[in-house]
Amino acid sequence: MKRQYLLLLLLVSLPAAADEAVFFRCTDAGGSLTIQSVPCPAGSEQRIQRISAPVRAPAAVENAPAAPTPDYRMPPLPQEGDEDSGLLDSAALRPETPVAALDDAGPPKPPLPEIYQCVSAEGGRYLHEREPAPPRCESLALTGLGGSHAPSNAASCEVVRDACEPVAEEQRCSSWQQRFRDARGRERFAAPENQAAATAERARLEAVLADSDCPVP
Repeated sequence: MKRQYLLLLLLVSLPAAADEAVFFRCTDAGGSLTIQSVPCPAGSEQRIQRISAPVRAPAAVENAPAAPTPDYRMPPLPQEGDEDSGLLDSAALRPETPVAALDDAGPPKPPLPEIYQCVSAEGGRYLHEREPAPPRCESLALTGLGGSHAPSNAASCEVVRDACEPVAEEQRCSSWQQRFRDARGRERFAAPENQAAATAERARLEAVLADSDCPVP
């Protein structure tokens, strides 16, 4: 027993680890329990208990150095004769170099001539350029007195004028384009004896569109 007590004293005399605490649980002959920080007295049952010390918090990170205060001082004023000194004098502003105007588009093209939507006596609709369709003379059948046939050299006609209205300006371009499409179709299917006239009509209408602000379809 004395040897064990000396061993305990030797253990207690050793410095405890920096990260734990040592306690002694002492039970006397009467069964009473005592917890203390020194070894138990002789005659007591002793149990050693080690408790780890709480982990120390890491050292606080040093604050980052503050950003330098910006320098708000105005730069020195330019001296007379400096190249940029005129920028501070509103009365001495340098004249801007004139820039040549771009004239790539050219002058604006004139609008299309007027075009008319006409309706014939039979109800057919057609387009007529620049002016209303002129009146025309339709032949009339002649009979002689008493119902006999008229002489072969006799003739008569009735003047017929179709109803024509000018096409609105916003629809004028599409109307001229339709005239061009019709002429192109007649040129494509024209008989050999009519081919030259159909080609000339198509070219004339194409020139009218090219000289205006309405694109050729």
